[in-house]
Amino acid sequence: MTTRVSAVDARPTLGELLSKVLLTNEEIIIERSGEKVAKLVHCEQPKAITSNQGKLDFRTSAGLGQDMWKDLNVDDYLRKERDEWG
Repeated sequence: MTTRVSAVDARPTLGELLSKVLLTNEEIIIERSGEKVAKLVHCEQPKAITSNQGKLDFRTSAGLGQDMWKDLNVDDYLRKERDEWG
C-alpha cells in the first residue's frame, strides 16, 4: 500500500511516518506542489510475506518496560499526581 503526503504535512509528522514504514512496510510518497519528490520505504525488504505482515502482535510484548517501574513508590507517585491536579 502507498500513502501520499504533502511535504508540509510530512515535516511535523516525520516520526509517525517512519514508524508506519517500519511497522507496516508501507511506502510513503512525499509531494511538493502535487509533484512526487521523495519516497519513504523500509531499508530492507521483508524476508517472507506472511498473513500477519503489518500487524503488531502484543502477545509478545508482555513484561516490556517493567524495569522502569521497579524503583517507584506507588503511594508517593499517586500523592504527587493528586496534588498536581489540585
